[in-house]
Amino acid sequence: MYAEASPRRRVTTKRARHRPFRVAPSGTVGDVDDDRTPADELEFGPSGYLPERASKRARKIVLRAPLGAQWIVASLVAGVAVVIAGLLFLQQSSGAPSEPWIPAAEVAELDRATPGADGTVLLVVGASRVRAFVDAASLAYCEPTNRLESEGGGVWTLTGRGLGGADSLDEHPTTIHDDTVYVDPSRVLPGPPASEEPAEPGCS
Repeated sequence: MYAEASPRRRVTTKRARHRPFRVAPSGTVGDVDDDRTPADELEFGPSGYLPERASKRARKIVLRAPLGAQWIVASLVAGVAVVIAGLLFLQQSSGAPSEPWIPAAEVAELDRATPGADGTVLLVVGASRVRAFVDAASLAYCEPTNRLESEGGGVWTLTGRGLGGADSLDEHPTTIHDDTVYVDPSRVLPGPPASEEPAEPGCS
C-alpha cells in the first residue's frame, strides 16, 4: 500500500578549488594577466620631470656648488676692463676742447656782459651759465633793469629773449675748461620766443 521509500543518498560536498593568484606588478592581488606591459615600456610622465620639492632641492644644490676658476678669472678681467674704460674717459674729458671750439675769455675777466675775444659774440653771465650771443657785441648790460640794451633802445633779457617787439638773440654753444670759456662758432642755437611785452630801456 505504501510506496517503498528510496534509499537516502549521502550528499558529500567538495571544497571549491580556488584559482591560483599572484601579486601583480602594481602591488595588488589579482589574477595573473598574461597581457601585462613589460616594465621597460611603462610610462612615468615626461622625460626629465622632477617633483616640485625635488626640483627646489636640486636648485639649491646647484646654487651652492662652488664656482670654477674660470668664473673668477672672467670677473677679474671684466673688472680690469671697466677700470681701463673709466681711465680713458677721464683722460679724454680732462683735456681742452678741440676744434671747432675756440677760447673766448677767461672766467676771471667776465662781467655780466663781456665781448668775446673774436669781437662778435657777447658773453653774458646769467641763470647759472655763460651764454655767447651771436653778433651782439654792441649790446651793453644795464644794471638798473638787469637787462641787455642797445643804443637804438632795444631790450633783451639775460637769456636772450627779445622784449617790446625785438627779435630774440641766437647763441653759440659754450663750455668751460680750466677757467676758460670756449665757444663753438660752427653751431648756432635759436633763442627763446620773443615777447611782445612792452619794455622801456633803463640806461640808453
